[in-house]
Amino acid sequence: MSITLTPAEKELCGLLVKVTDYIQQLDPKQPHLTLRIAGGWVRDKLLGKESHDLDIAVDHMSGYDLAQHVNCYLQTHAQQTSHIAKISSNPERSKHLETATVRVLGQCVDFVHLRSEAYEETSRIPVVRFGTPREDALRRDITINALFFNIHSQAIEDFTNQGLEDLRRGVVRTPMDPVQTFRDDPLRVLRVLRFASRFGFAIDGETQRALGLDEVKRDLDVKISRERVGIEVEKMAAGPDPLLSIRLILQNGLYANVFRAPPYVQNIGPFEDAGGVTQRVLQVLDNSSILQYLPSPLAVTPETRRMLVLAAFMYPFSQAQVVELKRKQAAGAQVVRDSLKLATADGDNVSALHMKAPRFASLAHGSLQAVARSELGQAIRDAGARWVPALLFAAAKDLHEGRGAEEVERMYGELVRAIAKQGLQEAFREKHIVNGKEAAELLGCRPGPAIKKVLDAIMAWQLANPQGTKEECRRFILETFKAQ
Repeated sequence: MSITLTPAEKELCGLLVKVTDYIQQLDPKQPHLTLRIAGGWVRDKLLGKESHDLDIAVDHMSGYDLAQHVNCYLQTHAQQTSHIAKISSNPERSKHLETATVRVLGQCVDFVHLRSEAYEETSRIPVVRFGTPREDALRRDITINALFFNIHSQAIEDFTNQGLEDLRRGVVRTPMDPVQTFRDDPLRVLRVLRFASRFGFAIDGETQRALGLDEVKRDLDVKISRERVGIEVEKMAAGPDPLLSIRLILQNGLYANVFRAPPYVQNIGPFEDAGGVTQRVLQVLDNSSILQYLPSPLAVTPETRRMLVLAAFMYPFSQAQVVELKRKQAAGAQVVRDSLKLATADGDNVSALHMKAPRFASLAHGSLQAVARSELGQAIRDAGARWVPALLFAAAKDLHEGRGAEEVERMYGELVRAIAKQGLQEAFREKHIVNGKEAAELLGCRPGPAIKKVLDAIMAWQLANPQGTKEECRRFILETFKAQ
């Protein structure tokens, strides 16, 4: 296996070699530096993929000091320099080491020193010190992420003695004992699953066994912040194979640890449904004719896909409620916000898809000839801008519950065509032809909560009478509400 550098990468490596010589000239007592490109860039290049994730590991010096020397060298040679962004260590964000980020020859480069780590029993925050290349490689999450490219010798360095072979065979394994690796930093549990699904690699047997251990799961619950769990879940949902991601979570008995249920929750469904619904969501997105009937402005975007996959991951919570202080809340949204620490909008999206999909299923299952335009329009307005993913989620749910693919495509294709035929695709944006203030003046009452009933009736009239005028609507209001 070999790495072919692009012209830009060759230029960058050549410059960095000159910088190390420049440092030696400035201080002959300084141990000669060896620079290595580390981690994901090496892995991706060996897999034939382009990568711009340039992490330069340095021995005998901090990454920030090296970045300063790079800028000094560029300055003395009349080349453009840029601001050095010093990213302090932040263990809660899995940033255990200070990093310096700087733009060099138009490329964004991270500089960091080689390190070794030692962990305390109750924490995933390590004690960090300068390390050797082998120590740095062994403390990484998996062997295929522990490879180096020596920019001086242009050689690939595999200090774990397993990384290259694992890359050839398509295997994910930890560089050291997996139980200790996971107990030191349980975030690695989720990273093993994510990289296995990202590349379609098999998980090594010993690593696989460690994933299911009770003590590893306990450490995942205790040591790792929920923000980090959410970041990994987001990457899985947006990755190339979210179905394999959720299946690996389920197969290793980690669903309850990843998607932690809130207290006082009722009616959680079978965890396995998360895998089944994810499979059907991807079937609808990738192999369904339903999408061809969607107008281009409403076509499925990457954000729509992410929304649907996240809702599928959360499907066991679709009927669940959190009962607290006599109040009931949708559990799915709370899990997204509190267990995964994702944005409030993500929780709202998941909850909306779970709650709005049944209405579209009811419309698709019925006779569309008997459905009034206003009923279709109200369904669109009720779901708002999320009506397309809600409809697609309903189709996926039907597939999961056993309806045939041809039947589902026919039903939902007809529903989308009916919505388009009636010109209702943008019904959720429609404004009231007579607003609340005007309606209150017409009826001789004050604007307030009571006007909502009038506004609902106005919108229903508009949807039923798309050619209706404002004057006709005013007459409708008077005829309907004046006597009340």
